Amino acid sequence: MRSNKLYDEQRIKVAQEAIHGTKISFLARKYSVSPSTISNWVKFYKERFGEEATPSVQERIEDAERVQDLETKMETAIKLLGEKDLEIELLRELLKKANPAYKTDSNWPTKR
Repeated sequence: MRSNKLYDEQRIKVAQEAIHGTKISFLARKYSVSPSTISNWVKFYKERFGEEATPSVQERIEDAERVQDLETKMETAIKLLGEKDLEIELLRELLKKANPAYKTDSNWPTKR
């Protein structure tokens, strides 16, 4: 029986998601297949690539910590970028005005 390469890649992707901790019932609903089918795909994946291909609990924890760290850094970068964009917009508005930082002679009190 010939199998479609795209279908094989999809099965491997689903099996990897299941191995990485996504619940099989969720994957079954997501991909419209039965949970037993996904279990079979996971078994096939483990037979084909071996147990070494599946990440250990410690590797999963490290990945989760790394992702959390990157998300925190990204949020900080987005906030800084937003502040810089606001600052640039304010400076552009000031440039549009004629001498925005200087008072004119009419604003100065006169000596009498």
